[in-house]
Amino acid sequence: MSWSDFIATQDLADSAQAPYLSHCDHLAVIRAHGEEAGHYLQGQVSCDLREVDQQCHRTGMHLTLKGRGLVSVRIVRDGDDYLLLCPAGLSEAVIKALMKYRLRAKVEFTVDPNLVVLGLAGHLPASAPDHGNSAETDQGLWLRYPFTDHALLIVPQDRAEPVWQTLASDRALTRANGWQLADIDAGEGMVYPGAEDLFLPQVLNYDVTAGVNFKKGCYTGQEVVARMHFKGKLKQRMQRIDYTADVDLLPGETLRDSNGRAAGEVVSAARTPQGRAALVVLRRDTDGVLFRDEQALDSQLGALPYSLPWKE
Repeated sequence: MSWSDFIATQDLADSAQAPYLSHCDHLAVIRAHGEEAGHYLQGQVSCDLREVDQQCHRTGMHLTLKGRGLVSVRIVRDGDDYLLLCPAGLSEAVIKALMKYRLRAKVEFTVDPNLVVLGLAGHLPASAPDHGNSAETDQGLWLRYPFTDHALLIVPQDRAEPVWQTLASDRALTRANGWQLADIDAGEGMVYPGAEDLFLPQVLNYDVTAGVNFKKGCYTGQEVVARMHFKGKLKQRMQRIDYTADVDLLPGETLRDSNGRAAGEVVSAARTPQGRAALVVLRRDTDGVLFRDEQALDSQLGALPYSLPWKE
């Protein structure tokens, strides 16, 4: 039985209480290979590849010259190659963006169809690495989140079924929405289709989650990002909201406050066992009572697993 046939037999819920196991088919895996892959990526993304080389994983953005995120990827080392996890709907855009400055650099980018991405929220096995680290085990390549007991597991398709069955024995099972909720719980934002060219890395809290490094040297858009860090003051950051309105918020949508003023933009959203949740870039003074057009979301600010470093 193929992996796609097998996963179709599984009873997957939209969301569940942790611990749960998610089929993350909303993510694509791009393989960067070639003797200059690391050197080239270091000049194209906001995170530091030297940290990735030390058995860590990092989320980074590829930016416009004005410092806004065109695409975002979660990067981990796989032997001599690098694996880049990104929203599946942006995989070709990621490759196109990263190839733009390649010239004669010895690096190639291809979507790897032979890898499956699973997500585990809570009750991680002892083989999982420490927070923020990656590790290769018999089950696959683990990427543990920095602030929560969440981890991604990248598995070759020919081993995915037995790995899934082992991990599913004491967990609820969810489809991709479950992991989008896990990302919201973890305060992990990415650029999804519809939100391109909107956010500085710091706006998505990448300065908290190690997705931007201010000492790594030059990369596309670095000057704007550094200027904001050293001389500027952010007036908006990504925060969580919980809401009960029957509305599927879309990345890049503008939300408004009770006075009808633009209050922020949606990063991602997911259904929860109790209602809905979203990561939204909001002004600091926003109280979390938000509207989509004139429709009240019945929303309130939720908690992130880290503190926001607002500058006074």
